[in-house]
Amino acid sequence: MSNRRIPRSRRAVGAVALLLTAVVVAIVGIVVSTVPVLVAATLYAVVVGGIATRLLSDEIAQLRRDWARDRAQLADSNRTAAVARSREHIAFAEQMGQRVSLRDAQIATLRDAIVTAEIELAQARERVYAERARSAALEADADSAQSDLESARVDLRRASDALAASESAELQVRAELLAWETAASDETRRQHDRKLA
Repeated sequence: MSNRRIPRSRRAVGAVALLLTAVVVAIVGIVVSTVPVLVAATLYAVVVGGIATRLLSDEIAQLRRDWARDRAQLADSNRTAAVARSREHIAFAEQMGQRVSLRDAQIATLRDAIVTAEIELAQARERVYAERARSAALEADADSAQSDLESARVDLRRASDALAASESAELQVRAELLAWETAASDETRRQHDRKLA
């Protein structure tokens, strides 16, 4: 509650003053105790009471109008603030939606890179298996194909290097995907925490 006191209005002060004069006239009428003075004091008290009632009624109506105007202004300011907050929430949601869409696109790109790396790895493994088979065949016929054996060993080394490079690339792409997914889940969690706050 406010510590401010509402100043007394002239109507309220006038009504109190009229009632006090009615009390004084009534006391004078009682002291004099004659019929005409009592009748005059009674009539005066009734008239003054009616006037005081009218003044206080007008004052109460004015107070109610003032309070209603204050409530309307407060409601309007609350509505304006709510509209502003709603716009901020909508802008924030759109911004977060764009960020999530961007993250989803990046994750899809990384997944495509993983699929490509897995295909290359499978191809490299096939080449390795083929080279191992060729090497085994060449080793069985070592006396007649010494030069072919050396060539197969060189091819085997290249395939092993390609396999290592593919596996390294796959590990790197998986690590990047994991980092993006972690960042996306952290961002989603922060959004959730903000909504709860």
